[in-house]
Amino acid sequence: MSTSAIIMMIVFIVVIWGGMAAAILKLRGFPDPPDDDEPTTDQAV
Repeated sequence: MSTSAIIMMIVFIVVIWGGMAAAILKLRGFPDPPDDDEPTTDQAV
């Protein structure tokens, strides 16, 4: 592989893994609210 191909590979690996790390950190800081699948007694059946 040429030098430019190796540099491009490293840059895109950092972009992909960095995006995944940023998404994980964001979800750890602001988790999604749980889904309430069970109906409550206030709702009409």
